[in-house]
Formats: sequence, C-alpha cells, structure tokens
Amino acid sequence: MAISQREEAQVSPARARKPTGVTLRAVALGLVASGLISGWCTFARTGADTSDVNITHLPVSFFVVFMLIVTANLMLRTRPGHRGLAPPELFTIMAMGLLAGMIPARGLTGIWLGLMAAPHYLATPENGWIEYIQPNLPFWLYPGNDYGQTTWLYEGLPKGAAIPWEEWVMPLFWWLTLILAGFMVCICIVVVLRKQWVEYERLDYPLVGRILDLVDDAEDESGDSRWPRLFGSRLFWTGFTIAFGIIAWNSITYFAPNWPRINMSPGGGRFYPFRLCPWLITHINTYTIGLSYFVKLEILFSIWFFHLLFMAQIVLLRKTGFQLGGKDKPGTSWGDPMIQWQCLGALVAFVLWGLWTARAHLRAVFRKAFYGSPEVDDSEEILPYRTAILGFALGTIYIVAWLYQAGVTLGLIALIIPTAVILYIALARFVCESGTLYLGLPTGPLDIGYQMVGTEDLTARTIVAASTTTALRWMLFMPALSQGAKAVDRIRGDKRPVFWAILFGLAVALAVNIGVVLHSGYTYGAYNFTEFPFKLYAPRLYDGIVTQVRNPTFPSWQRMAVFAAGGIILMALTGLRYRLPRWPIHPIGFVVSTTSIRLQFTSILLVWTFKAIIMRIGGVGLYRRLYPLFFGLVVGRAAGVLFSFIIDLIWFPGAGHGVHGWA
Repeated sequence: MAISQREEAQVSPARARKPTGVTLRAVALGLVASGLISGWCTFARTGADTSDVNITHLPVSFFVVFMLIVTANLMLRTRPGHRGLAPPELFTIMAMGLLAGMIPARGLTGIWLGLMAAPHYLATPENGWIEYIQPNLPFWLYPGNDYGQTTWLYEGLPKGAAIPWEEWVMPLFWWLTLILAGFMVCICIVVVLRKQWVEYERLDYPLVGRILDLVDDAEDESGDSRWPRLFGSRLFWTGFTIAFGIIAWNSITYFAPNWPRINMSPGGGRFYPFRLCPWLITHINTYTIGLSYFVKLEILFSIWFFHLLFMAQIVLLRKTGFQLGGKDKPGTSWGDPMIQWQCLGALVAFVLWGLWTARAHLRAVFRKAFYGSPEVDDSEEILPYRTAILGFALGTIYIVAWLYQAGVTLGLIALIIPTAVILYIALARFVCESGTLYLGLPTGPLDIGYQMVGTEDLTARTIVAASTTTALRWMLFMPALSQGAKAVDRIRGDKRPVFWAILFGLAVALAVNIGVVLHSGYTYGAYNFTEFPFKLYAPRLYDGIVTQVRNPTFPSWQRMAVFAAGGIILMALTGLRYRLPRWPIHPIGFVVSTTSIRLQFTSILLVWTFKAIIMRIGGVGLYRRLYPLFFGLVVGRAAGVLFSFIIDLIWFPGAGHGVHGWA
C-alpha cells in the first residue's frame, strides 16, 4: 500500500535507510555461518568427541550460531551510527543456516563418507563383502584401495605420506551431483507448497516461529532498534538459568568426578513396566521441553497417547505370538513390523489427503507454470512456479538416470522415487505443523520397494546399488528448506536471490564437512571417531546387503494389508477431527509416535501435563505470560552445550563430554 508524503516524512531515519530484501553482506555472513555450523557438527563427532549438535530439526549448532549473530547485531545497532543487520538480512542467514545444520554427521553426509571407505578396509572372507560387495561397486562412486587409500583413512597416514585427495575427486563429484539434484527436487517442492502451508493452512512452525518473533521484536514500529522485550523478562532468565545451570553444574564433574550430578535420566534412561512390554524412555531434555511448549496441546497429547497405545498393541502381539517378522525382541526394541507398517500406511494417507486438500492451489500453480495465468501470483516465491516445475522434472530425471547408471533397475526406481517424495513431504509437514524435534520416518523408500516386489528376482549388483544409493538421504533437505521458507516469507522485496544464497550455503557446508572428515580421518584415523558411520552404520548396511543377496525375500502381502489398514485408520481419525470440534486427538500422533520422537516421551508428557494445567487455570493469557520461561530453557540449553564444548576444547581435547544428543 502506498503511503502519503506526510506519513513518509514521519518515518524515522533508521527505517528510511534500513536495507530491505537480500543483501550481499547478509549472504556473506550466511556463508560464514554455514561453514561454522557444518564445521562444528563435524568436528564435534570426529576430533572433539563431544555432543551431537545436529540431530534435531532445529540443530543446536544452528541455534547457537544464529543467536550469537542476533546478539552481536543487537549490541552493534544500539551504538550510535551503526545500523547493523535488518530483520530481512537475518532471515536470509537463518534460511541458509538451517540447511547447513542438516548436512554433517548423522544428517545427510554422515553415513555417506563411511559408506565409500568401508568396503575395502573392513572386508573379510567371513563377512562376504569380498564376494558380494566389492565386485558390484561402481568404480566411479568409490575410491580404490590399491595402495591403501581407504586403509589410511581408517588408520591414519604413514609418516611422510600426503592425503590422497585425487582418489576422492571422481567419487565425490558424482555423489555430489546426486545430492544437488535431490536439493533441487526438494526446494522446488517447497516452492510449490509454501503458499498452501504458510498462507492458506497457516501451519504453526513451532520450531522457528519464536525465533522469527524475536528478530522482529528487535525493531519498534518506527524501525528503530531495541532490545527484544523477551530479554528483559525475569521468566526468560529463570528458564535460562535452569537449563544452563544443569549443564554448568554437571560440568564440574569433568574436573571433580565425585561431585554430585543432576541426573536427567531417571532409572538410567529406560523403564521396563513389565515383561513383554517395550521400554519407556525416561530422559528429561530441557531443549525438548522448551520447544514443545509452543506445540499445540492436541498434538502433544496425541504423541504420548498413541505411544502408549502402540505399546499395548505390541504387548498383545507378543502375548499372542502374532508377528510379521522377527525384527524385535521383547523388552529391547520398538521395531515391530506391525506397528511400523500401519504407521507407514497412515503417513502415505496423510500426505495424499494433504495434496487433495491443496488441489485448488496446485491447479493454480500449474496454470501459472504452463499458461502464465495472470491471476496467480508467484512473486513472493524464491523461484517462479514455471522454474520450480521444470526444476523438479529435470532433477527427478537426473536422479533416475543416476540410479540406473549405478545399477538400480527402472522398476525399483519407479517405486523408490515417488515413495521418497511422499516420505519427505510428510517429514517436512510433520516438523512444520507439530514442531517435533527428534522426528524420523517409520522406514525408508527402499524397504517399501523390497516389501512390494521382493528381492528374489534382483541381482547382487542391483541390491548393492539400491541399498547404498538410498542410504545417502538425498531428500533430507525438505524439513530445513520448509522451515527456511517460513523465514523467507517475512522478507519484503525480491526474494529470488535467496535461492542462490541457500545453494551457495549448501556448497560451503558440504565442502567444510567433507574437508574436515577426510582431513581428520587421514590425520588421526577414522576408526577413532566417536561418530558411528565409519565403524557401525556402514558395516551394518553392508552386512544387511549380504543377507539380502544370500536370503532373497518375496513380496509381503501381509505388510501391504497392515499398510492399508493404517491408511484407513488415519482417514477415520482425520474425519473425526473435522466432524467433531472437541475431538482431542490429532492424526499426526498416530504417524510419528513410533519414530525417534519416542526417545523424548517423558519430556513430551511432562510439558503436556504442565501446559494442560496452565491452560485450564489461566487460559491463553497465562500461557503467553509463561512463554519467556520456556524459550529461556531453549536458549539456556544451547548456551550450556556451547559452554561445555569450549571447556572440552581447552582442557579435554579429543576426549570431550556429551551433554546433548538423544538425551
């Protein structure tokens, strides 16, 4: 809307000269932040042996770096003559940093580098890798071991030898093209769905929403800088002190082992109610508690409700002896196929229902892309709709060609790619709507393909190619990009440069991650890493491949029946939610309760209980007044992780202490 000359004259000088949109300095600082985030995640699990700072959908590595930038910027802007970064510039950095946090360790590349190195170094006549794995590895995707290139990565370089970077150039190049194609597919999907999720359905985005509000609150209505009101709240500093204080108190034990610890894992972290019952996780995580406070009450309730319901179902299955497979053992594992496949069916139904409800928007997108429909506006997107549709098509075609060249059959590809798209749309949607930090998927796209077609007609080359190429989760970008799109939505002006900023940030994060892992491996020996991909995940994958080749499976129609039942249950829950205004159960809980979110069961139950009480006592008003307390828990936890990391760097290099991870 245009403003009058009088109104324009009343705009403060700070607002008048404030940068808008995407700026070069914001992109430059975003690149630095991407490198720091990726480097911290990687070094923490290779050289420093400290916390897992990237395993959530709001990585601590990202949160710490971004909050340091925000704080430094506030201090700079309060000085006369310094304008600092405007909110749109911070939102650009935020979109870049969120993606960078998903790259290292157990994110995108964690298993990948170990996957390339393990087949030669860890192969023995007994494990079958020499017979079934090594002959079926494409030469252009794996470094050789003619003179010990991968052996040195595990054991360290001999004295006087140089890192054989040249051996990694070709395999890294081709794997990186798959990663970039996956990125292109993901960002194009995010562009197409952004308006539906952000503007039409108005999803909550609990993980990033409070950070965006904090950045916006750093300016008053006239555009002048101010300290966010949150930082002046006693409740905020109370929450900060609790979360930071727990880590600081326990860090004394680094120097004085007999110092009493504050135990945040009652009963050792696991509680077995009775025989045949799966274990309950008792970890209390202040990071989870702080962020879960901003999640809808019905979603929190649904997560713990279905968690207990599935436990009861598993007890019944174990009591009757009815199983789809022997994947789990009583009291030790959650991996029951009956639960897994009904949740998977619910997941697919959830995505298909979401696409059906978005059909009007999707038709508008295609009208704009193919016919240039003037009534459809895509000026607020980081890519035009036509470019997004074309980018999705070209990225998918490249992935198909890449997988086929690697040895995957076209029939299996036809199952893998659509399944991957559905799974990662679901993961992004769950993160954006439910705000659940520790959230995975019931299973991977390849497992679905194997259960639908079996493996008896697949060659060893196809099984090796399919298993290894899908182990690199080339669509894991979806949750981070979807949350970044929410940040970009608050940028006014031309948003098209954001695409290039995010792409360059991805390139920096990948380069730092690869460089640190290879340099650390050849210098200290990757077998000494705390991170598991080199000595656990990759060997487990290759052992599974050998088992698949030696023991082919047939299509599992029982699993397909359970899959269909899960979809039917999800649709019934969705119908009840739409028909009954007071229906307390959200369908998301049915899908996500058996994924890695189960590791936060106690924290979610605690925050639901507290939030339900305050909503009953004081309603929305009391809920909002307590907002600073819980955001203080998040900031305090992140600050404590940084504090412990610095202590480890100074006094315990290479032998650090994990204060943040699944617990």
